[in-house]
Amino acid sequence: MHTPHSRTKLAVSISAILVSGLATSAAYAQDASTQTLERVEITGSAIRRIDAEGALPVMVLKKDDIAKTGATSTVDLLQRLSTVQGGTPEAGSVGGSTFGFSGVSIHDVGETRTLVLLNGHRLSQFGGQTLTGFAAGFDLNGIPVSAIERVEVLTDGASALYGSDAIAGVVNFITKRDYQGASITVGVSTPKDGAKEKRASISAGFGNLDTDGYNIGVTYGHDERTALKATSRSYASTGNLLFSEGGKTYRSQNSSASSIPANVVDDNGNLISPYLIKNGSCPTNTFRVTDGSDDYCGFDYVSTLEIYPVRKRDSLMTSATARVGTHDLFADVLMSQTKQTSRIAPVPGGVPVTAGSALFNQYLAPLGITQDTTAYYRVNDLGWRTNEDKAKFLDIAIGSRGTFGTIDYSATYTHSKSDVKGNISGYPGALALSKLTSSGLIDPFVLSGQQSADGQKALDSIAYKGYWDGGAATLDTIQTQASTAIATLPAGEVTLAVGSNFNKEKFESKPSLFAQGLLSDPVTGTLCDPAKGLECNQRFGDAAAMVPYTAKRNSWGVFSEVNVPVVKGLDLTGDVRYDRFSDFGGASTGKLSFRFTPTKTFLLRGSVGTGFHAPSVPQVNAALQSYGVTEDPYTCTAALQQIATSLSAQCQPGKKQYDVLASGNPDLKAERSKQATLGFRMEPTRSISVGLDYWWVGIRDAFGQLDEETVFKNPLKYAGSWSTQKDIATGATYLAFKNDNLNLGKLFKSGLDLDATFREKFGFGKVTSQIQATYMLRSRFQYEQNGDYFSNLGDNTTGSMAFRWKGSWRNTVAMGAWEHTLGMNFKSGYHDAETEVQELDAAGNVVNPAAVVRLRAKAYYTFDWQTTWNINKTMSLSGGVLNLGDKAPPFVLNTTGGQQVGYDANLYDPRGRTWYLNGTVQF
Repeated sequence: MHTPHSRTKLAVSISAILVSGLATSAAYAQDASTQTLERVEITGSAIRRIDAEGALPVMVLKKDDIAKTGATSTVDLLQRLSTVQGGTPEAGSVGGSTFGFSGVSIHDVGETRTLVLLNGHRLSQFGGQTLTGFAAGFDLNGIPVSAIERVEVLTDGASALYGSDAIAGVVNFITKRDYQGASITVGVSTPKDGAKEKRASISAGFGNLDTDGYNIGVTYGHDERTALKATSRSYASTGNLLFSEGGKTYRSQNSSASSIPANVVDDNGNLISPYLIKNGSCPTNTFRVTDGSDDYCGFDYVSTLEIYPVRKRDSLMTSATARVGTHDLFADVLMSQTKQTSRIAPVPGGVPVTAGSALFNQYLAPLGITQDTTAYYRVNDLGWRTNEDKAKFLDIAIGSRGTFGTIDYSATYTHSKSDVKGNISGYPGALALSKLTSSGLIDPFVLSGQQSADGQKALDSIAYKGYWDGGAATLDTIQTQASTAIATLPAGEVTLAVGSNFNKEKFESKPSLFAQGLLSDPVTGTLCDPAKGLECNQRFGDAAAMVPYTAKRNSWGVFSEVNVPVVKGLDLTGDVRYDRFSDFGGASTGKLSFRFTPTKTFLLRGSVGTGFHAPSVPQVNAALQSYGVTEDPYTCTAALQQIATSLSAQCQPGKKQYDVLASGNPDLKAERSKQATLGFRMEPTRSISVGLDYWWVGIRDAFGQLDEETVFKNPLKYAGSWSTQKDIATGATYLAFKNDNLNLGKLFKSGLDLDATFREKFGFGKVTSQIQATYMLRSRFQYEQNGDYFSNLGDNTTGSMAFRWKGSWRNTVAMGAWEHTLGMNFKSGYHDAETEVQELDAAGNVVNPAAVVRLRAKAYYTFDWQTTWNINKTMSLSGGVLNLGDKAPPFVLNTTGGQQVGYDANLYDPRGRTWYLNGTVQF
């Protein structure tokens, strides 16, 4: 893939669907009708054409379109597209070890099934990907929005051309090429009380390809953002949720049993709070929780969250091109670095309290407790648990493109690497903390800040701060392709394209010695040696014993594409491809598409094809190891207790998170897909353009893990999903959730992508109005082979959710040096999962402790405004407001990931009304 030497009709009008309310292909074609047409290559085809519309649905966002969205990153930009659903946003890092990853998913098919390209070539997967396949895609933070000339989004499966990972479609970022001059852009964004951004970029280009025979371009960008605290948003500030539904008042309590001061288990196995018993109420950052016979102070971890993390990014993009005859020799280098700091509540966990000890006699014996027990403690005096993640990305592309006679060709070598390192602070070693508690130096039953001076000093001495985990993913690729006309028919030329690629992948998992559980003293780095009395320590709060590994694989692929003009106005295109992987075998894919234009104002197009998605290297090769804890806390039901007893383990007391285990699966098969599209575009007048594309995709042997909430609701049905994990701080063996990679079954999704555009000049200026929307018809999947089908379409019961409707309506008025854009963004409502809550009377007393409600999230509409002033030919200023009405996300009780409650950060942006200002000077 490469960009043309000049802006052509095709390059500006591939798609009828444009973001930001600008003109569609018809209008652009009118503006470009006098330009010289060149044969250029587009995403989704290896054949260069002069046609303004192809057989496949491709939307194009030019630099001007991107600016009008107000998006300051590629993450924000793609999340605004109606066709994009299901990817990981930046707020997804809250409460999880994501290393700051953000991905893109077309049509909710999945970010690992959406191929991301840079100037037409593949990029390495994320170095911080997990062994279960999360983040086994490209991290969008690696591509700076300042370097993008345009984005092409193919919304149809394209495995027959690109190979693996393109089942959902392709996103191709095209960077600046043949740029002369220089420009500086600076900007700020200011939401209320946090998440403030400032940014700057500079671009410079030297030489003209046509006259000088060379061009060198450089773009540097820097941006940084402050944190946004949960307490800065009323809907995100607490886990103790009071709400009304159906004329009744309810309460939903989201807390942790590990609190400050600590809760304990009494002789009857009940979780109680010594502080509550003594004082009659719970302290700050906690609230009283009664669950059956448990009565304790639950820690309000939600109130401590930072729901948008601190971030700094730097990027440098350099492109050099030299023209030699009919050949362009090029070298592109992209280097980027993202630093993200995310903070969550202080570390929780259990510490033993021995009968007869000073702590036991002071706090527990007076309560009638006679046996050894466990204190569930929040180590508030160590401060937040902090993840400081650094993700470096390097991409080098060297090659040549041009012509040999009538043959167009390109040949490229690329080296791409994602290197991720994660540092932590706020975590002690479990054994070290247990010993301090047993010695009496640390008192888990006092409030935060009330440790003795010696106790606080001892705590500080065992707090670990440093490298925890990371990884590196590397991809080396040699890619070649060529196309030429091979015959002439009455309706036109028959064009053939052939190509090949060779890929070499490598993944390295790099946990620290502490993360591997190989240190006796994490602070000093002393190795453990049980034979010498140096016990192996682990991180307090979760059983973390990761296993480092390195895995490699090679793959190669060959493809061919032919375009045949059957009769005037009807073209057929066929693609076939074969890929071979060293670790799981081969895959053959094919595609047939057509383009029919019976009149100049009507286009009918469609395609059918097959695809595949190879498992990631870690998904196949990783060893069984700890994989953190469950997203949500769970109460031990009778069924869970039955599973625990059968494994000679204990349930977690109260309502707590459970340890998770996971591993690679060498028997994992590649996902296979079938897909189809059928659409039309009509332009009844020069001012109006309407388009509609139906799409369908079916996948078998889908990768995944069983949804934790589903498994915890019916643990006996999923008996193979359980194991055990020993807590070295207490010596207790607890039930653990085993979340292995599996081929779960089938997945089906279908929908409609539609748009309508009006564009006309009036006396006061040029008006453009465009509606762009996606309507999902079906989203069904299985959790297991031949199992029941579930749907997440407008329904969050399964722990994921797809909007039935998603879209935007943008209106632009251009008047001389001024341009004003008003946009509306909309998402349909959906049903939340059924949730057990407490029903309260007018006095706030619980009248039904096990009431069940199912909320409906209302449809969500926000408005954006932007005004641009082109001061002169070299200076412009643009300012605007995102979420003009400061509309809060809908209230829900369940989320699709992360620790936030009350709203879903994966589906809605918590920043609220955001003012922004950007200024550009060109030289």
